[in-house]
Amino acid sequence: MADKKVTQLAALTVPTKEDLLLIIDDPLGSPISKKITVDNFFGATSALTVNAISLIATGDTSLTANNFTLTAANTVTITKGVVINSSGAASDTQIKSDNQENMLYVKASTDRIGIITNNPTSALDINSDSIRIRTANTPASSSVNWQVGTITWDANYIYVTTSAGVTKRASLNTF
Repeated sequence: MADKKVTQLAALTVPTKEDLLLIIDDPLGSPISKKITVDNFFGATSALTVNAISLIATGDTSLTANNFTLTAANTVTITKGVVINSSGAASDTQIKSDNQENMLYVKASTDRIGIITNNPTSALDINSDSIRIRTANTPASSSVNWQVGTITWDANYIYVTTSAGVTKRASLNTF
């Protein structure tokens, strides 16, 4: 076969693992043309070190693996929303911290979220001896239009909305 320019070659959109890729070995020194299979290039390559990578896609992009690990020396920044477990499978999600194995745990099969627990027993289960609501909020009246279950506080009371248009309060006393 006569040599052809790359632009003259037929496009291949779905390579197989046996397909060959052209590799230029030592391009800055004594370049030598070599071949490698797609399987060996992507499957057997345990590490790829580069200064920076920018992946830009105009359509949907998928990365698929049995296990996929993304490691960054500093931070990972995502500039748009993130969907985890988009298929709705019984696949739990876990976020660890320095001292907690289950800092945040989503138990998919029971639709529950655990904080410092991987076995939440309620929709939100916080395994700690305290929670904190940082900002005080005093309702204008007992018939404020808050959602049922809204809890807030100020220096004198804790307020709980118990039904539509009904907020009750409990007095706070020094002990």
